[in-house]
Amino acid sequence: MTLEGRGPTSYYEVVQWFKDRGFDRVVFLGGEGKRINYTGDGYEDGRYLALWIMSHVDSIKYYITIPFSYGNGELRDDPSKGFANSYWKKWIDGVLSVFDSNRLGFYWSYESCLQATTDDPALKVLGINDNQKEQYKEAYIQFIEDMSNYIHDHVQELIWIPATGTRSAEYLKNNSGIPVISEHFDYVFVQPNYYQYNSTYTYEKLVEKIRWICEDLPGNINNPNTTISIEMEADSAVLLGQCGHCASCRYENNHCVWCDNEKCLERACDYSRAIMEVNPSAFPTRAYYFGTDLRVIDGVREKCQGW
Repeated sequence: MTLEGRGPTSYYEVVQWFKDRGFDRVVFLGGEGKRINYTGDGYEDGRYLALWIMSHVDSIKYYITIPFSYGNGELRDDPSKGFANSYWKKWIDGVLSVFDSNRLGFYWSYESCLQATTDDPALKVLGINDNQKEQYKEAYIQFIEDMSNYIHDHVQELIWIPATGTRSAEYLKNNSGIPVISEHFDYVFVQPNYYQYNSTYTYEKLVEKIRWICEDLPGNINNPNTTISIEMEADSAVLLGQCGHCASCRYENNHCVWCDNEKCLERACDYSRAIMEVNPSAFPTRAYYFGTDLRVIDGVREKCQGW
């Protein structure tokens, strides 16, 4: 993380930067596992990361990732083979072997909202054919349930932050895995992904999606202890002269060459505008994505009421 063009002098300082902005917990990510160490030994991999966090960050509560994939995008294991002997159970055991009172629980890093459906992108990676898809889906749902129960048995929480892309609220209601497996998580922070996509993803569509998250989805979750909320999204493209992954940026050869920073800031503000339109008191607990520059959160909050 950076602030005013400089990095922190210590991990304690960067934690203070978060706390000064009202954040009471952080999530350690890792690109669904692609940027997390992989040796093949889940226990040692999980223990290694847990020891690193415990020895470097000691003054803020956090969730630690459960890495879904590795390096080249392949999965660290096959969920349909069950949780009990999986890489992921060994990872969780490795993390749990390190006592840390700041750890609240785990973050399931697979973001696809299509998991637990027969359209899950993981099916292609695993080579699952059409005749096997329904069987895989049922096994995957059982895997998530077993993982959740195991984590809860160890008095830890499990959270998920599913990405929805440009999919409509109606599509998500009828075709996504969010209503199917959310009951197994303590917190589900749905990513609207409005900030990242072009003008075909209208403000009206954002309002529709937030209304679904706020009003419809919770009633379809068979667990009163599951909190359904939202991820607020912005990045460095809201800052003058900076680039990012905003819909109002232009990329050439995967390189950002220009951004309309004012439009990006307006697009970030649309999140709070839409929430105010649907229900001003909605989502008291939220997740935030704002890149690696804390000036982003400061700039957006200065411009956008309710962020």
